[in-house]
Amino acid sequence: MDQGALFVGWGAIIAGREKAAAGVLDAALRYLQQLQDDGSVDSVDVVLLEPHGGDLEGFVLVRGGRDTLARLRVDEAFVRVIVGVQLVHQKVGVVGAYTGAGLQTLLRLWDEQEARLL
Repeated sequence: MDQGALFVGWGAIIAGREKAAAGVLDAALRYLQQLQDDGSVDSVDVVLLEPHGGDLEGFVLVRGGRDTLARLRVDEAFVRVIVGVQLVHQKVGVVGAYTGAGLQTLLRLWDEQEARLL
C-alpha cells in the first residue's frame, strides 16, 4: 500500500479561549487514538514545540495509507475535530506529507519536472 501522512499543525491559542482549547485538545487526541486503535491509521505522533518565537505551537503526524488519509480528510468526524481546533487556535493547517518510501516518488517527480522546466 502507498503510505503517507497528514501533518496537522496549529499556532497560538486565541486569547480568551484557553479553557476551551484544553477540552478541544483532549477530544482531538481521543479521536486520533481511536483511529489508531481501530486500525484506521498506522500511527499518530503528537508534538508540542518548546517556546521558539515562531507561529507553529505543535502538530500531529498521522501516518497511514494515502487513500485512507485522503478519505479521512473529508470524513465528517475528522472535519469536526479540525473545525474545533480552528475555533480555539490560530493558523491551523492540514497538509498531506510524503514519508518513507513515498519520498522517492516525490523526489522522482521533482527531478522530472526540473529536467523538463529548467
